[in-house]
Amino acid sequence: MTLNSLHAFVAICCLVFVQIYGIQDASGKRIVSKYERIMQMYPQPATGGESSQWRYAGKDMQHPCKRECVDQQPMICYYYLVIHYDDTMAATCKRLLQSKYRFKLSNGREYIDSSKVSATEDCKYADGLESRVMVVNGRLPGQSIELCFGDTIVADVINSMHETTTIHWHGMHQRLTPFMDGVPHVTQYPIEAGQAFRYRFQVDHGGTNWWHSHTEHQRAFGLAGPLIVRQPAKLNPHAHLYDFDLTEHVIMVQDWVHNFVESVAENILINGRGRNMKKGSKVRPTLYAHFPVIRGGRYRFRVIFNGVSNCPISLSIDHHDLVVIASDGNDLEPVQVQKIMLHGAERFDFVLHANQEVANYWIRVKGYSFCAKNQLHQEAVLHYQDADPRALDTHTLSYAYDAPGIVLNELGDDPAQSVSLSTLNAQRAEPVMQPAATFYTSMNAFQTTGEGFRFQMDDISFSMPKMSLLQTRNLGIGQYFCNSSQQAEMGFNCRQRHCQCSNVIHVPANKNVEFVISSKSNTPHPIHLHGYTFRVVAMGVLGEARIGQIEEIDRRTPLPRRGRSAPLKDSVQVPAFGYTIIRFYSDSPGYWMFHCHISPHSENGMAAVVRVGEDVEMKMCPVSNCGLCSSVS
Repeated sequence: MTLNSLHAFVAICCLVFVQIYGIQDASGKRIVSKYERIMQMYPQPATGGESSQWRYAGKDMQHPCKRECVDQQPMICYYYLVIHYDDTMAATCKRLLQSKYRFKLSNGREYIDSSKVSATEDCKYADGLESRVMVVNGRLPGQSIELCFGDTIVADVINSMHETTTIHWHGMHQRLTPFMDGVPHVTQYPIEAGQAFRYRFQVDHGGTNWWHSHTEHQRAFGLAGPLIVRQPAKLNPHAHLYDFDLTEHVIMVQDWVHNFVESVAENILINGRGRNMKKGSKVRPTLYAHFPVIRGGRYRFRVIFNGVSNCPISLSIDHHDLVVIASDGNDLEPVQVQKIMLHGAERFDFVLHANQEVANYWIRVKGYSFCAKNQLHQEAVLHYQDADPRALDTHTLSYAYDAPGIVLNELGDDPAQSVSLSTLNAQRAEPVMQPAATFYTSMNAFQTTGEGFRFQMDDISFSMPKMSLLQTRNLGIGQYFCNSSQQAEMGFNCRQRHCQCSNVIHVPANKNVEFVISSKSNTPHPIHLHGYTFRVVAMGVLGEARIGQIEEIDRRTPLPRRGRSAPLKDSVQVPAFGYTIIRFYSDSPGYWMFHCHISPHSENGMAAVVRVGEDVEMKMCPVSNCGLCSSVS
């Protein structure tokens, strides 16, 4: 038996042992996790009727929809997602603190051998500190949903918390099912405590996407996970560039707080793990995320940034180039860099050629803006097979370290060291789209006298409507809408008074549309438009003195825009005192959220709703399958 076969055999035996005997502590006593107790309260129902054709998997078993994709052979993929409260460093983690897993390095710190920790381990280790979290099916981050373009997702979401929630399927266009977008009071009513909701929709956008709660700050506390959509190799323009596209090379990064405290980030986690950065706290051994490779292999990595606070990050891998091939699920002409900047909600795919000496190499994530205040950085391990997993060189681990080389997605002045996202080329060029309408919209965050910070789009602080816009569109809900033009017609100057209302921007259907989005504050803002993928045709900086006059400047002397091959995105940064110009074809009528993806910004007003088309043009929600379920408590 070869060494690799022996490792695989041991892993299978361990999985079978856990499934039969459960998780055990050092003394052999069985530990019942919170997830197990929750599942006893909300057991997955038996299949029958139509559901007998659905594909599903039990706990810790590979889902049948995670497969090699074949053209025109879609599946209906079922997921049972129980949202519940849980804890990091609970009893299920204690066995990892046994001496057989721990080792100490010359710096005096202790670590856990991550090569011995299963990816299905029912332990939310995080940074080694106890903290309350919100999770789906006991996982941090949430389980990776992997399937093929054209499949249908059927997801029963059970809310066992004592607060409302929803799930947004970030990257899905929802053209056939706008009522499944998952935004409370915009496309659905919230899922109440003890209630269930069935999401059912066709997977209509490929690549690296993700799912997350769209309720308050819940995704900051763990309610998020990957949504990976693959396609047949013959339809994949980059298939020849890599040998492996594996679950274990999905990287999910997020800034981290403890115990539901909505404050400045205290740490950064990579796949739910990392070193403790909180000063004065209890120090436990560090468990790093672990990404195995074999020397000579070419690997597709998929990076998802669940950025919650104002904390853009950079990602680099020591001594390795990153050949970027996609962003937000959209193929790009390959570009080789050494570092990638990510803003909230962005995703980048890159190919890594494991062509270095057999060893361990640091995957480095560095936080900027608010994360710079606490000098937050985090690492994970790129582990070459046959390297000693305990041979970690920690002497360069500091916030001061800055990876050398070319950086992507940073508006730098040195073209030799920086590649702007707006200069990338989409893999598939399309004719230049001349807009039939241009909309100017602004984002702003500023301090007021006596009221703290104010967050706005178009000088309006968005307030969530009491009724769901899509469901009540034929009941006269439009009388409660506002926008900057409507406020001005009423005699309100929103630059001098605090305007708070449901800001709805009306866009005609089936038109080429352009948005000129500006940031009037001294920080970039990641903007996300639901329901669409757009082309980024321009990015630039005008400066504090001129950004407020961007519409007049652009109408007088048009700002430069790209022609063919502009990159496709669904989330993109708007530079500080600068602008980003996007274009899309408005062929999906509905109410689509349009917001900054920094959670405290959007939740406090930096948002709007783009209403595409007239109400009669929007798809009705089938009464027989509109997601609503009866109580499951």
